[in-house]
Amino acid sequence: MSFNQDRYFFLSGLISITLFLVLLFLSMYSLVLSPTIEHFAMKESEYVSVSLMEPTTAEIQTSTEALNAPEKAEPEPVEEKPIVEEEEIPEISDLFSQVKVDRTPKKIREESKHREQLSALEKEILEKKDSPRFSDKVSKVDLVKPSVKMVTQSGSSGPIVNEYHAKIQGLVYTYFRPPAGTVGEVARVRMSIGASGKLISYKVITYSGNRSFNSEVEWLKDRLVSVRFPEHPEGKDAILEFILTAKE
Repeated sequence: MSFNQDRYFFLSGLISITLFLVLLFLSMYSLVLSPTIEHFAMKESEYVSVSLMEPTTAEIQTSTEALNAPEKAEPEPVEEKPIVEEEEIPEISDLFSQVKVDRTPKKIREESKHREQLSALEKEILEKKDSPRFSDKVSKVDLVKPSVKMVTQSGSSGPIVNEYHAKIQGLVYTYFRPPAGTVGEVARVRMSIGASGKLISYKVITYSGNRSFNSEVEWLKDRLVSVRFPEHPEGKDAILEFILTAKE
């Protein structure tokens, strides 16, 4: 019996100790894992104090006056105007002092003007005298004189026919203009003139050795085409040859 009692006593003590240890562990565990208590506080600027007391009539009047009072307008910035320096106005006396008045008499001025014109004319005349004349320039150029000799093909002759031939030769001489530098050059042409005095044909039989002279011989045809020759006294066509020569 005593043995069992000791045994029960020992077991009860062991159970009580274990329960105590478990409770102690749980209490410590709860203290360690308990959430931190957050404390909230309001700043003075973040809350509005509300009074539950009824306002008096004086306070209501002051509040309404404050609301109805106009807001003070902010003063507008004043633009600073740049200071413009005033220009000095010259006096009239200074302006007249700068004007130069020509006090020379009118007659003297006109005489000086005429003298200047006369001197300019004299200068021009002297320059013209010094310059070579056009005639002097022309005299220095080698002038070439035309020479026209006619050779008739028909056998008929007589004073009337000879006069007719002389007129034709004179017209050819008038329109033949040998160029300068062709002295001594000779060419031969054959012309056929109708009875009415119209040039029918023009042919160069013999050319010269100068190109410019040959060109003049060919241009002679263009001039004679527009010329009206005299009518043939016998009423027939005339075939004439001309020897064109350039002489000094």
